[in-house]
Order: sequence, then structure tokens, then C-alpha cells
Amino acid sequence: MDILFVHIPKFKNYYRPIGEYIGINYMPMGLLALADLLASEGYATEIIHLGVEWMEERGFSIIDYIAQRGPKVVALPLHWHPQSYEVVEYGRKIKEAFPEVFLLLGGLTASFFHREIMQDFPWVDAIIRGEGEIPLLQLTESVVRGGNLGDVPNLTWRKGEKIIANPLDYVASQDILDGLCFTNFALLKNHQTYINWVLLPFFVKGVSKEKNRLFFSLKTTMFHLPVGRGCPVSCTWCGGGKAAQRLIAGRRGVVFRDIEKVIASIREALSWGYETMHICFDPYPHCPDYYLKLFSRIREERLNVEFFFESFGLPPKEFIDGFDQTFGPRSLLALSPESGSEEVRRRNKGYSYTNQELWDCLEYTGGKGVKVDLFFSLGLPFEKEEGINETARLITLIRKRFPNVQGIRTFTIEMEPGAPWQLQPEKFGVRTNLRTFSDFYHYHREEEEGFGAFGYYIPDYFSDLGEDAGGEFQRRLQEIKCRRFCFIHPNARKSSSPFWGRMLCRTSVMMRKLVGWWRVIKGS
Repeated sequence: MDILFVHIPKFKNYYRPIGEYIGINYMPMGLLALADLLASEGYATEIIHLGVEWMEERGFSIIDYIAQRGPKVVALPLHWHPQSYEVVEYGRKIKEAFPEVFLLLGGLTASFFHREIMQDFPWVDAIIRGEGEIPLLQLTESVVRGGNLGDVPNLTWRKGEKIIANPLDYVASQDILDGLCFTNFALLKNHQTYINWVLLPFFVKGVSKEKNRLFFSLKTTMFHLPVGRGCPVSCTWCGGGKAAQRLIAGRRGVVFRDIEKVIASIREALSWGYETMHICFDPYPHCPDYYLKLFSRIREERLNVEFFFESFGLPPKEFIDGFDQTFGPRSLLALSPESGSEEVRRRNKGYSYTNQELWDCLEYTGGKGVKVDLFFSLGLPFEKEEGINETARLITLIRKRFPNVQGIRTFTIEMEPGAPWQLQPEKFGVRTNLRTFSDFYHYHREEEEGFGAFGYYIPDYFSDLGEDAGGEFQRRLQEIKCRRFCFIHPNARKSSSPFWGRMLCRTSVMMRKLVGWWRVIKGS
């Protein structure tokens, strides 16, 4: 084998209602395309997903597998920061067992901290920064067939004791994106398990695959459809906005894939067993021409597919009309007001809107029968405790007025590498000690509790806590989230009111304890 990609989830997580779970299960959506590009150029290529292998065989050893397959390059995506500790530690074990293997990292987090990772973790041979198609092809050729790593764009690498950062010259054009295949699942070991059972970013350890699907999923196989790259705005907390992409990947604009290529990806994903296409790429929500054309082509092709579409702003009426004409009743529009406070929303979101504009949009979707999910956040920059009350009041009004809003979910947020508030916390009124890769590495070393590790606090958010709130800020905000915004529902497509959500949470905890006691009694 020439190159083996290894996706490493975060294995150590705990959330009270469900117990231990595996997080970061979705692979970066470009990973299959990278593997397919190399395979098309004649390189023996495979992808391993360690979470999938854990589902199939608890005792699976990546060390034993590498010994069998003998890859020349092992590539570890370090895209999401919660992976930081486990990716680096798996890399260390692989390099200790196989010093001759070229160990490569890539992804947004690795890209942002490329120099620090190379300096502090000598078992990492190189990091591809930003977008990786041509750089990875050239690097593989250099390692497998011989060549100069100094010619590989976007590469940070070792030359003896020196760490060299080649120029960040490569950014994918539309032509390159249109030439990629994002659906070659044959390159993924146990791909049918990934398609059938990786239904959410988390997988609960204590129950079977079937029960994960029954209790914790949208009960549909969901393909994350690649439509384009880039973002024209920078939300305060987002590590993938305009400023972050320019800094990390050198990308200065938005690019869409050709509509016919996207149609082909939908067809291919359906042929692999996917039912729902998930789109989280809406750089111009007020200009829906691209998606109106895509929806029209889906209707012309009579593709039987559901859509879960995340709108970065408020979709205009013509978009809602097209969505309604194209997709069935199980499809969803997702909107993220983030806060009930218009001022907090305006100061944080790239595409903001008033509560009245949100209300008008929900009226229109309701009239069309289009189902909507809403997402709110707690602990945003410039928010104070009163903002929680504004969010709660808005949610209560929406629940009473709009039956087409089937899910309202409120989350706490976390500090992301490269996000505006991570780069300049003082500017956004927050304090964080997650500034370096070492900070993230140690922060994620221990078992995570809940969904999202804060990594920051806002002084004076709670008037009685004052400037040095520290961990008490996180504890109190989590308690408020559970008490006032719990949304747990037996049907993961819906959300409960806080009272029923808490009741279900307590019941699920009690049931887990009873099952545990029964197993102990039965075993004795």
C-alpha cells in the first residue's frame, strides 16, 4: 500500500443522559475525494475509520493493520480540535512501531498550528496546510517515487533539524473541484457500516448500532454533500469563516461546484444507500439562484431524495418556494438565530436579521408546510445573563405559534482555532486559555463531559461572578441549559419543551442505572 488515511474520532466523552459516547464520527467531506484522486493516479490507497472499526471489532488494532498492509504514508486528518490529543497520540504510537512510515497530518486544526505541532511532536513528518488535493498528490509522488519535498505547495516539513514551511500557493479552483469524486466509498474499509450507522456526529457506546439509530438519530442515512468552498463573512465564534479561511488556507473567495457535478454526487450517494443530502454551504443566502437551479435539476431528474439544508441567513421566499416544490415532508430547513437578542445576533452573525424578519420567514414556511429546525446558542460574545431570558422568551413564542418548527435546540458553544474571538479575545470581551495547540491538546486529553467544551468565559456575564468567573461560568451556563433549554425528545427529529426534556433525561439516566444493576445481579 502507498498511503493509508486514518480517521480518528474522539473516543473519550460522557453526557449524563446517554453515558459514554464516541464523538467526531463524521469524516471531513473532502477525505474520500483525496483518496480517490490518489487512487486514480495509480497509488494503492485506503481509508480506515477507527470508530467504525470499533463498532465492528472492539479489539481492532491499527498497529497490527499497518503491519499487514505496509503503507509508505500514513495520513491522519486533524480537522476538528477535539481530536487533537488522540490524533497526536495515535501518531506517536504509529511512528514508534514503524519509524520508516512517513507520518502526515492535515485539516484545519493541524493547518492553523502547523509550526507548533512540528516543533513539539517530532514524530510528525509533515503537515499539509489548507486545501490538499495537489499538495497531497505531489507529496505522495515524492515519498513513493522519489522527489523534492521543497517543491510541494502548502507543505510544512522537516529537513534534518530544520522545519520548513513551503509557500501557501495552492487553493482549489472550480475546475479542480469539478474533477473530484466525493463518493468513492469502496476506498473506505467497512464503508457500509459507516453509511448505515454513522448517523450523527456521536455514537453511544453502551447500546447497539440498532439502538443508536432508534434513539439518537434522525433515522435516515445522511450524506454531507460537497457544493463548494469559501465563506464571505466571519461569525465571531466560527473557525471556518472568511478571515479564518484566508489565514489557514489562503482562500480569498467562494467557489461553487458545477450543478451537474453536484447532481452526479447525489446520484452516486443514493446508489450507496444514502437517503438524505445535508448541505451546510450557503454563502449567499439572499441570492438563491444557484440553489434554485439545483432544485430545478433535481425535479427534472426525478431524484427521490430528502434535503437537510442549513441556511446561513434567512432564505428568501423564492428559495422556500423551490424547496417546497422539490422535496417531501421529511426534508428540513435549518435556521440559526443564535440569540433572542437582536443586538447580540447583529454583533456575532455574518448574516443577521431582526426578530420580525425571522417571524415573517417562519410564517411563510408555515404557510408552505415546510418544516424548520431552529438552533440557538448560549454564551455568545457581548451577551449577558439577560440575553438568556430574551432567548427563552423568543423560543416560547415560536413554540406557541409555529407548528412547522419541529425542532428547537439550544447549545453552548466552544472556542475554535482561528475563529475571530480566539485570535482576539479581548476585542470580543472573552477570556480564554486556549491559545496554542498545546492548550487544545491538554484540554481534550481528559474525558469530555457534555457536547462542546467551552474553553473560555465572559467576565461579568453573571453579575454575581465578577471578572474571574473561570470554570464557574461554564458550570452555571451548562446548568441553565439543562434547566431552561433541555430539548431531549424520544424522536430525535423533534425536540421537547424543557420540562419534558428534563423528565426524559432523568428517566434515561434511571433506566441506564437499572440496566447496569440488572447486569451485575445477573452476572453474580
